[in-house]
Amino acid sequence: MDNKLITRNGNNQPAKSLDEAWRLMNEALERLGQADKKHGAAGRAGGRLIVALDLTSSRAESLRQAQKATAQMFDAIKAMGAVAVKLAYYRGNHECKAGAWQDDAGVVSRAMLGLSCKAGNTQIARVLKLALAEKEKLSGVVFIGDHSEDDDWELDDLAVKLGHKRIPIFVFHEIRDQDSLALHAQSIFEHMAKVSGGVYAEFRPDSGAILRELLSTVAAFSASGHEGVKQVAQPVTAAARQLRGSLLMLPAPKDK
Repeated sequence: MDNKLITRNGNNQPAKSLDEAWRLMNEALERLGQADKKHGAAGRAGGRLIVALDLTSSRAESLRQAQKATAQMFDAIKAMGAVAVKLAYYRGNHECKAGAWQDDAGVVSRAMLGLSCKAGNTQIARVLKLALAEKEKLSGVVFIGDHSEDDDWELDDLAVKLGHKRIPIFVFHEIRDQDSLALHAQSIFEHMAKVSGGVYAEFRPDSGAILRELLSTVAAFSASGHEGVKQVAQPVTAAARQLRGSLLMLPAPKDK
């Protein structure tokens, strides 16, 4: 991807270069970590989810779908209880960052809109280590990605450790036809979800509706357990209906 590429926004004004967008996003995440708690309002949250994004170059096409779906997730569950989200991502070969806890949909949405993709290898293990080191009690980790180039044994070990801490991994796997790397990752992601006590679900790059329903259902579970899942609108997509049934069979967060 050409970092010097310039696009135009809806006002027909030149957009920032990708390098500038990355710099601003990193600065924004650092500011989130220093934000005044009374404005972040994360203390009101009934659940806490780390939402981790694979931002390697293979996911550039569907990044906007994830951005929209995460924003719409807050609207879908706002009536049943607050959920705080910590946004994390990796891209390139060495960059892996996380922001602060936020339950303000606007803050999270603006942060996501500042994200872009960069070529590199996956760093899933680093994201899982961030979750293990988290001081706050987690309701779960949502991972949205397509490929895995991490060591299988390390991912297995970290997922088991998260399971011991009762932190389920909800893997939302973007998978395309004829994508051998995604097919290779399928069994790895399914195992990560299983040993951590979480759930694995698939979606296609253009399936924004599926991703929105998956995120909303998990967030409802995080906020209010089984009752939250029952209160959220009945899923339309098959993947979300299957996820709903799986969540109703898991121990509710408050019962753990």
